[in-house]
Amino acid sequence: MPDLLLELGLEELPASFVRSGLESLGTAAKELLAAHRLDCVSIETLGTPRRLTVFAHALPDAQPDREEVVAGPPWNVAFKDGAWTKAAEGFAKKNGVSMDALFERTNEDPKKPSTVAAKVFEKGRATADVLAELLPELCRRASFPKSMRWGAGDFAFGRPVQWLVALLDDVVLPFEFAGIASGRTTRGHRFLAPAAFEVPSAAAYEDALEGRHVIVRIERRRALMEQAIALAAGALGGTLVPDEFLLSECSMLVEKPFVVPGSFEPRFLELPEAVIVSVMRDHQRYFAVKGPDGKLLPRYLNVVGTANDPERIAKGNDRVLRARLADARFFVNEDRKQKLADRRPKLDAVTFQHKLGSIGAKVERIERIARHLATVQQLDASLVGRAAQLAKCDLESLIVFEFPELQGQMGRFYAEKDGEDSAVCLAIEEHWRPAGASDAVPTQALGALLAVADRLDTLVGCFAIGQQPKGNADPFGLRRAALGVIRIALEGPIDVPIAEAVDTAIAALAHLDFDAAALLREVLAFVSARLDAQFRGEYGADLVDAVLGAWNHGSLRDFRARLEALAGFRSAAEYEPLAVAFKRAFNIASQATGDVDASLLEAGAEKDLADAFAKARGDIDAHTAKGEYAAALARVATDLKAPIDRFFDDVFVMVDDERVRGNRLALLGQIAGTVSRIVHFHKLQPAEKS
Repeated sequence: MPDLLLELGLEELPASFVRSGLESLGTAAKELLAAHRLDCVSIETLGTPRRLTVFAHALPDAQPDREEVVAGPPWNVAFKDGAWTKAAEGFAKKNGVSMDALFERTNEDPKKPSTVAAKVFEKGRATADVLAELLPELCRRASFPKSMRWGAGDFAFGRPVQWLVALLDDVVLPFEFAGIASGRTTRGHRFLAPAAFEVPSAAAYEDALEGRHVIVRIERRRALMEQAIALAAGALGGTLVPDEFLLSECSMLVEKPFVVPGSFEPRFLELPEAVIVSVMRDHQRYFAVKGPDGKLLPRYLNVVGTANDPERIAKGNDRVLRARLADARFFVNEDRKQKLADRRPKLDAVTFQHKLGSIGAKVERIERIARHLATVQQLDASLVGRAAQLAKCDLESLIVFEFPELQGQMGRFYAEKDGEDSAVCLAIEEHWRPAGASDAVPTQALGALLAVADRLDTLVGCFAIGQQPKGNADPFGLRRAALGVIRIALEGPIDVPIAEAVDTAIAALAHLDFDAAALLREVLAFVSARLDAQFRGEYGADLVDAVLGAWNHGSLRDFRARLEALAGFRSAAEYEPLAVAFKRAFNIASQATGDVDASLLEAGAEKDLADAFAKARGDIDAHTAKGEYAAALARVATDLKAPIDRFFDDVFVMVDDERVRGNRLALLGQIAGTVSRIVHFHKLQPAEKS
């Protein structure tokens, strides 16, 4: 079974282009091969800045034959007055069958008419022939953050195409793309082995490139790079500062990794560490090195694509880095001429969103929300106002204007230099967290309060002015904001009573014209959708739905506690019959009104259920009120399962006597209402049998 090799040779690609190009090509290869009945064992993508490569392993020699029933026009159109019509003849010709092969096919929907149909046989084509036709389409499906045009044509791609390799084992698959004809000629390393050479076969591809200083497999290239920079850091007497972003980025920037160390003047170490690392990381893609004492060394490591003349490379790198650090030092010195708090009035002149006002107005709303949350959490609110007022002030500093990624970090640094309370300083930095899914949440309560208040203000404000996410478009990052609030509550130092917090954020926007009740419902539904997305993969959609129904948008930690309790209970033997029983009870009790009249209860199963519920109700309610949901569910299972099963076996609820029927419905309604305050059993599905 042959292997397919497709290599697109390109001018140098940025790291993000390599990622998106390979991802899109891998997806397209799976789709196109499946659509053309070419199943393979596996598809993998390899790549460097100069090439994007797709491997499809163990393809069949030919497509499998296919026979399918093809439906045509309605029968009454195809066959009239005992003869075939022109419509039938056209259908037969189109599908390459004789008129004798046509037959009537009854529609599965009885409301729709039958059609003329035919069995169409298609012999499978040779894989090489199919691939030669579909490979241009596969190339076209490579997508990039941006595309460019070159030459006189109007063709657009990530970068100009330089060469194409297309092999099925050792046979060239002929096609043309972007004016380039496919073949078996590729190129080695741009500097170390620039000559073109021929690839004898798909199996020989990787080894042939490696012999010419190109490591085309990304994972291997990264492993070699990590080993090289770790050794280089050790040679400098230090250890590498871990940085997943740089490791991923630099592995996409070279065809073979070489490490060149560099240095800068120790005087720059007077700058905040975050500034030095940011200059090296975000602007130069250099790795920082720390000494045995945990402090930065005046050294760095640069991953390059060639080892030719490392001294010249290091000298040039040093010169560029020195200039960037000198700029940073100038910005910091200028910023230090003014206290952080003195920058607060400037925020009133900076627009956050034209309908929502300035960043200064946002700061006032953040303070109001955070103060309320501090009261709810029974925390000392004395520092909340100061932290809120200072949290955004570094946005008006020169260093953050030049290095936006330092927001929060520089605010903390300047606040510390100004003698602000240590909790306030940390809160300024931490209120930006989490910046993404992999970022940590705030570690202390004050920063967490500001982080939640900031995100809720943005979330509620954007909903109030009609800027909700639409499809994949989410320009204000509202999904990320909601998930940030959830993560802070579940992983951080404070809980969040979400309905109360959202209501407070709505009240802070009273100057806008909106329906407060409708806005509250809309935002809470949005947060619930994020909880659903966050937990359904781990717990299952029905468990999440059952908990959301009972939760009523209170504490976010309470939501998780209910979910964990229900998930634990799901493994119990009582779970499924109890779920079935209470689903039935809930459905019937939806008609319930009024209270239970004990005098109307008949002896036997009906009275036994009422007595069991009366004895258990107080403990169930008490456990529920304390958030002891596992204990509440255990009490329901122990005390109510058997009586409710007997009730449904022995008692007919919907009797003719209106008073008895209403009383039985009221009993089921009280039981269902009590249990539904824990979880909504009626939303649960039967557990899967192992």
